[in-house]
Amino acid sequence: MELTDAAREPSTSFQVTSNTMSVKRSPVVEVALAEFSALRSEIDNLANAHRTMINLNITVVAAIAGFILAEKARPHLLLVIPLASGAIGLVYQWYVLHAKHIGDYINERLRPLLIDHTQDERVLAWEHRLRTEVYARRGSSLAGQLAYILLFPAVPAASLAIALPYLDSGWHWAAWIAGAALSVAQVTIWFWQARKWVCWT
Repeated sequence: MELTDAAREPSTSFQVTSNTMSVKRSPVVEVALAEFSALRSEIDNLANAHRTMINLNITVVAAIAGFILAEKARPHLLLVIPLASGAIGLVYQWYVLHAKHIGDYINERLRPLLIDHTQDERVLAWEHRLRTEVYARRGSSLAGQLAYILLFPAVPAASLAIALPYLDSGWHWAAWIAGAALSVAQVTIWFWQARKWVCWT
């Protein structure tokens, strides 16, 4: 989400010249650009949070798998993976949804407002282009979707399958059922999101 060429070309309405100074100093435009800057910073923060959640998930899975492979823990420890990864995955999806809402606001509110005041449809065009061109391409989000499936639902599902033969108490079954429920919730939310838009990363 950038101002693209509209922020750089000499002919743009945002260029500071004697003919466009009134547009540049318009209170509405100034407020809209300030809001865009704040929202852009929020999206950057969400992107950092995405990466933190991914790294945390990988760390948890690697640590637990390492203990079990080194025979320092029983296979029951695998039950922690669906619980931890499921919770991390749901937080990750909330970050994605929040970023998507911010992008929608920029595209549906700020962009039309700035177009109306500048008479230039190139301003803040990235979100509009994402929705009309990039997201419409077949397979445009395939890599991101496959990465998400492998990092979150797939690993917990494998852990549940491996741990199943070792369940020998009510607590183990309770943990297994809770992990399975989290995994199902995560996949359900992911499919609901994927029907409408591409996973933003």
